[in-house]
Order: sequence, then C-alpha cells, then structure tokens
Amino acid sequence: MDASTIRSRITGSLDGLLIGDALGCPVEMKTPAEIRARYGTLRTLEDTPRPWWRPAGLHSDDSQQAIALCDALLEAPDAPAPVFARLLVEIYEAYDKGPGQHGGHRGTGKNFRVTVDRLIAAQGSDPFAGAQATAGNGVAMLAAPIAWRFPTEPARRRAALLSVARVKTTDPRAAGAGAALVEAVAYGLAYGTLRGIDPARWIDATAKAEQEAAEQWGADGPTTHAFSRALTAMLARWPCERAEMLDAIAAVAGATSDRPVGPSAGYALASVVTALYLAMDAPTLERALIDAVNLGDDADTVGAMVGAVRGAADGADAVPKRWREGLWAKGAFNDRVEALVEGAAARWSGGGGGWKPKESLASSEGRWSRMAERARGALGK
Repeated sequence: MDASTIRSRITGSLDGLLIGDALGCPVEMKTPAEIRARYGTLRTLEDTPRPWWRPAGLHSDDSQQAIALCDALLEAPDAPAPVFARLLVEIYEAYDKGPGQHGGHRGTGKNFRVTVDRLIAAQGSDPFAGAQATAGNGVAMLAAPIAWRFPTEPARRRAALLSVARVKTTDPRAAGAGAALVEAVAYGLAYGTLRGIDPARWIDATAKAEQEAAEQWGADGPTTHAFSRALTAMLARWPCERAEMLDAIAAVAGATSDRPVGPSAGYALASVVTALYLAMDAPTLERALIDAVNLGDDADTVGAMVGAVRGAADGADAVPKRWREGLWAKGAFNDRVEALVEGAAARWSGGGGGWKPKESLASSEGRWSRMAERARGALGK
C-alpha cells in the first residue's frame, strides 16, 4: 500500500474519532426524544450546554485518551502502558480543576476520574494502580491507535491492547470490546471497506483477547467471552432493519448487565457493538456519525468509535469539510499521522519508538482548556 493511501485512511480514522466525539458531546446522556425536541436531527457541531458548557468542536476526554495512547505507542511501542498512564496524569496537571473538568480532562466519567486519581497517588510507581473491575466502553473508545501503529501485526495489536487496557480495567469484557474495535479499524486500513470482513476471524481475534485478559488478570469467569458472544449475535443478525438490530443488541447486553441498558449505553456489550454495527451498516461516514450521535446516551463515545472505524475504511476524503474545519484540533495531530505513515509504509519492521510530538499533548490540551474557559467567560456561560 502506498503512503498516500495509508495517510488518507489513518487521517480519516483520526478525524472521524475527533468529529464523532465533538459531534456527540452536546447530546451526551440525552434521549433520542430530547435530541429531536432541541435539534430535530443533530447534524452540526454545537456547544455543549450548561452546566458543563464547552464550545462547539472541542473534543472530550475520549479523544484525549486516544491521542495519549497514540503518543505512547509512538514513544514506546512494545511497552505503552507506563507512558500512557504518565500522559493521563500530565493532561490532568495541565489545567486546574474547573466546572465539568477533571484537571485538563474534559467530560470525564466517574470511573475514569478514579483511575487518574489513583495514578496520581501512585506517583508513577505503578501504571496499573487505577485499574477497576468495570466493563464499560472506555478501552474501546481509545483503542483505534493500536491499529494505526500495528496495521499488519495482529499479535502486537493484541499485546498492546491488553497492556493498555489493564491501566483502566480488570474485566475481560472491556478487553474484548477494545480488541474487536481494533480489528475493525485494522481491516478498514488494509482494505478500504468493512464489507468483506470475515466474521469468524473477527470473533476469534476478539475471543483470544478476552481469554488472554482473563488469564493475565486472574479474572476468568462466566462473562469472560460475553463480548465475543454479543459480537457473534450481532453479525449473525446483520443485515436487518435498524430498530430490530438495536433492540436485539440491547437485549443481549442486558442479559449480562446489572441494570437495564439501551443500545448506546456505556456498557461495552451495548455501545461498542452498536458502534461496530453502525460503522458497517450506514452508507457513508457522514450518515454513520449522524445515526450514532442521535441515539443519545453515551453519544460522544459512540460517535468517536463509529468515526474511528468507518473513517479508517473510507479515508480522509469522506470526512465532511464542514466538520473537519469546525474542530478545535484541526490539523493539530498531523505530526502523529506522519510518524504513523512512515512506520506503516515500512510495515513496522524492527519496532522503532522514541518519537516525541512537536507539542506535548498536555500542552495542547491545557491550552485548549484555557481558551475554552475564556470563551465561556466572554459569553457569560
């Protein structure tokens, strides 16, 4: 594959992730009915309303964590977890705590805040000090850079996924969700489509990650392969009518959840399966992202996952210009793309590592947070 094609597909995945995140932020935790009442169909980047106001086009912690992983993989491809954990702390320290923020992290959930707080307390001595027994979508939402970094090496993808997942979780369901998303992104990068993906190989790669996670983390149990079973159920039903599929995804997820869940809930078996389905089923990247965020609930995370997967398959030219131009981070991570392209073109032989960005992630995120706070004050928000 030539460098221009690799560049286009990695850029498409990166932009798709950033856009899906920013597009979904204003409607996070909203119901579809609430979204329709306010926006009709949400198609544009909008401010996130009070009390957690953020300006249109500014991404949340979903994208922050994904870029942190990208930087960790470029700096230390075979041992990304300590670097990833360090970067999470650096982003926190880049900005004082403010309304709707956790240091320099924006739009965080409780579990992630606990993870970062524990990493801070560990003072760099243990990158896994903040891991919790949770089966959310927090691994899958950040995992796309693993495919960008190791597009042709499934064993290294799995090793990186398990290493980084352990920074946040000890539940194999979260690892399975991350592995499934990584394999979808890798397939899109390789073939420029998602239509030909082999269900058996996809499920097998997911199940391997689940099993290895269970063995490494001492967490084997009846739910070890729950995510690969949920993925199997979705693929066996697809293609089918949209409402029928979403109801089925929610039903399968609900069977292993301790609370009722909708198709875009933060539980991995719900939102990650839904994101993979939407990425495959929609006719275009634009349609996939609109469909994703208008489901509400964990809209920014579902949007980020859909964008990362479908953007890898469709490439940069499929990203609507109006959305790309509206991103606060437009072009800010191009140096990462070029480093990834250089490695991917060489099929990542030898490993590499040691790369550093032109501007540290903590610096850029702190700068954007300060700019957003000034905009909030000027607008009286």
